[in-house]
Amino acid sequence: MSDFEEYAKKAMDAVVASHQHDHPLYRETGIAGSIVDAENRQAAFVLMEQIDTDRLSHEDEGWLGDQYRYSVWYLVEGQGPRQLFEDHAYIRPRTASMMTSPPSRGRDATIYLKELLPDGVVVETTPKDAEGGMYSKVKLKVGLDGKVGEPEMDFMEQAENLVKRVAPKLGYDYIRGSVRLEGRYVAAITYGTENGSTYGYDTQYLVWKTADGKLRHRELLRTEDYNCVMGIKEEGNHIIVDTGKSKCQADIKSLGIE
Repeated sequence: MSDFEEYAKKAMDAVVASHQHDHPLYRETGIAGSIVDAENRQAAFVLMEQIDTDRLSHEDEGWLGDQYRYSVWYLVEGQGPRQLFEDHAYIRPRTASMMTSPPSRGRDATIYLKELLPDGVVVETTPKDAEGGMYSKVKLKVGLDGKVGEPEMDFMEQAENLVKRVAPKLGYDYIRGSVRLEGRYVAAITYGTENGSTYGYDTQYLVWKTADGKLRHRELLRTEDYNCVMGIKEEGNHIIVDTGKSKCQADIKSLGIE
C-alpha cells in the first residue's frame, strides 16, 4: 500500500467514525465504494449511512421502512475530505407500503462510483421519480464544485441515459435492448417497466441527435407484450424500427437530423 493509499484510508475511516448513528435497528455506517488515484494523489468515496427507520423490530417493515443516505466525497492530499453530493430515500426491505399511492417499496438511493476525473467524479444514481427503483441507474458527473451534469459519453450511452431518465417506472425497470442506425446518430431503445410481480409493459423509443447537436426522443410503441428491437433501417424518407411484432416509422425530416 502506497503512502497516499494509507492517507486516503485513514481519511475515510475518520469520516466513517464521525458519521456513526447509535440505534439498534440501523445498519452500520460504512464506505460503499472508493477510487484511489495514488499517482495523482486524489481519491473519491461513497459514504453509506442509515439515518432513520420507522420499523419497531428487525422483522417489522414499518410504514416506509429505512432511510439511507449515500454521499460522494472527494479527497486530495493536503486537504481534508469534503462532500460533493448526496442522495437519500426510504426503502422497505421486502414489500410495498400500502401507505403510499401507488403502493411502493420506496427508492434505492445507492450511489455507485464509476470514474474519478481531474475535475469531478462520475457516478450512477437512481432517478428521483423511480419509486421502488433498484435498476434504473443513470450516469451523472459531479464536479469538484458540487455542480451536477452529464459526463462525456458516446452517443449510445447518451441515448440510454436519456431513456432511463424519461421512461415510466414501477420499480423493476431496465433497458431491454438498443440498436443504432448505421451512419446516423439515431437509436432504437426498448425499455421494460415492471412492478416485479403482477404488471409490466415495454416501451419502444427512438432517440436521435438533431443537426444542432441536441438529443431528442420519441415514444413509438407501448405494449404489455414483451417488445424488442429486431432492427432499424433507413428507407426513403423514413426510419423504420422493427420490433418483431410490428414496425414503427418516423419521418426523417420531422426529426430535424438533416
